[in-house]
Amino acid sequence: MPDFDESIGKQWHEDFQGLMHKARENGCGVDDEFGAQQEIYTKYAENYDNLMNSEVEQYVGFNILANAINEHFADKSFRILDFGCGTGLLGEALHNRNFQNIDGSDCNSGLLKSAGEKGFFKNLYCGRGTANLPTERIYDIICSSGTFFLSRSHPCTEVFPDLIKLIKRGGSLIILTKKSYLDKDYVDWGIVKEMLRKIS
Repeated sequence: MPDFDESIGKQWHEDFQGLMHKARENGCGVDDEFGAQQEIYTKYAENYDNLMNSEVEQYVGFNILANAINEHFADKSFRILDFGCGTGLLGEALHNRNFQNIDGSDCNSGLLKSAGEKGFFKNLYCGRGTANLPTERIYDIICSSGTFFLSRSHPCTEVFPDLIKLIKRGGSLIILTKKSYLDKDYVDWGIVKEMLRKIS
């Protein structure tokens, strides 16, 4: 991992949070936002882990989620998909809690390269949404930290039906996100209501 310069954290905050603020408050084309977002992720891929631990971000969501999964699921052989895994911070936290059967997916090849270098993912899939993921119900848990609902181009509820198709009967979809994102106008809870109606 390259030595970390704290000034990079300030530049990251300006670049990424500036884009997210524009996307959430002012709106911009989803494809344009997605492209700009991916350029930023690629630019900072080598420093991403240090950025999340920096004074600027202080992001601990992956540890909170890993602790919750560890508390509620005793079977360490469960097959898990870290959806939107980035550089593998959540996957690494789960691995450190003795979960050994972890796959990861992300749409940014630069972040995935860093994830792969950590050496504990069984499989890594590159694609937007569920593109290029397996098509069978093979996962006991699909989990995600800090990926959903950030903006219109980030995964939202429209991905749920496709993710559910990858989860074994009785399995779990577990998402950690900020409560403030849940009321954004681009989050369609009608999709969830329809899913619940079908199984009720």
